[in-house]
Amino acid sequence: MKNMDAIRRHSFAAYEAKRKSLQAVATNENLDISLRWWAQIEKSKLPRRSSLSRVRNRCVITNRSRSVISFLKLSRLEFRRLVSKGAIPGFRKSCW
Repeated sequence: MKNMDAIRRHSFAAYEAKRKSLQAVATNENLDISLRWWAQIEKSKLPRRSSLSRVRNRCVITNRSRSVISFLKLSRLEFRRLVSKGAIPGFRKSCW
């Protein structure tokens, strides 16, 4: 199975500029209402998977979506396993 999170991130990056420009036109109250309405319609025609709210952090190893450490893109389980092995420099398993 393909990594859907990577596909959604790629799709978001491809349509981000167009989505932001249409949103700026749609929310600008100084413009004519027909132009604002057109921008809203065009924005709704964009693919749903290109929205930022559809992107979810997932573990790059296990594809797990829960309890992902965002700056490492690892789930807590994989992070713990790799730290115990000493595979991640700068981290070590704590014991007191």
